Amino acid sequence: MKKLDKIIIIVFLLLSILPMGFLMLIKSDNENSSIIIKVDGKVEKTIPLNNKDTSEIYDFSFNENVGYVEVKNGRVRMLEMSKEICPNAICSDTGWINKGYQSIVCLPNNIIVTIEGNKDKDIDAQTY
Repeated sequence: MKKLDKIIIIVFLLLSILPMGFLMLIKSDNENSSIIIKVDGKVEKTIPLNNKDTSEIYDFSFNENVGYVEVKNGRVRMLEMSKEICPNAICSDTGWINKGYQSIVCLPNNIIVTIEGNKDKDIDAQTY
């Protein structure tokens, strides 16, 4: 391989990574963001995401049970549920999320916790 071939390959690799980095930077803005908790595809609760040093715990209902999320410093996490409700506890093991492209999912109970940012800065794409 010639030196020019190597330079062209490196340039194409960098150009392919740039869009992903750009989207991550745009989606990382937590100002005016909200935490959306969906149960069975329906919005159960919307919580404003704050960057305060305080820790707040919110409850939400699902399948005649109650779940809890903790919001602290612009981050959110799902607190552990009993083993009867969520046997593997993967949702609580996910830990803290603070970006729009991250989510917490509890498959046995069909719960999804996401962060949605300012609608003016959201980028949406559809694939057909």
